[in-house]
Parts: sequence; C-alpha cells; structure tokens
Amino acid sequence: DVLLEGWERVHDRVVPETVLAISAKTGEGVRELLESIEEALLALTSVVKCRLPYSAGELLAEIHKVGTILEEEFQEAGTLVTAYVPPSLRNKLAQYEVADDQ
Repeated sequence: DVLLEGWERVHDRVVPETVLAISAKTGEGVRELLESIEEALLALTSVVKCRLPYSAGELLAEIHKVGTILEEEFQEAGTLVTAYVPPSLRNKLAQYEVADDQ
C-alpha cells in the first residue's frame, strides 16, 4: 500500500475510501476514474419510478437537471419516468410514484 503511505503524508486524518492510479500523460486509468466517480455520485441518489402528469412539467425538468434518467415514456396520463434522483427531489416525487410493474 505504497499509495496509502504517500497519502498519509498529505493529511494524517484523511484516509481515502478508494485509491486509483491514473496517468494524465497516457490516459491510463482515466476510464476507471470516471466509472468510480459515477458510482460514488449514484450512491448518493436513489431510483424512483413515477408517472408525472403533464401539468407537473417543472418536476420532470428538475429530474432532467439534477437526476439521471434511466427510462422515459410519454403516455396518455403523463410521463412515466425511472431515474436516479437526490433525496430532496425524491420527496417531491413521492405522490407520483408507481409500482415497478406499471
């Protein structure tokens, strides 16, 4: 764990959860770094499936702005959307949540 030993010289109270070796010169490890960042950010969110009436367009816009859309289907009754969203937005969407089989 040479990388961790070097890190301790930077700050003795901070121990990283994940250590990745990357090279800015060759690009080696950059893909793994981006995947790790995406994984960490998605861990802060939760998946929600909801049917938003067309009158709730501002919520759909907010999902597009701060969430990650997995599926989106425009139906007669509104937009059926499955997305990763932060907890604050999930609370706003609670009244529109639907079961997975819908």
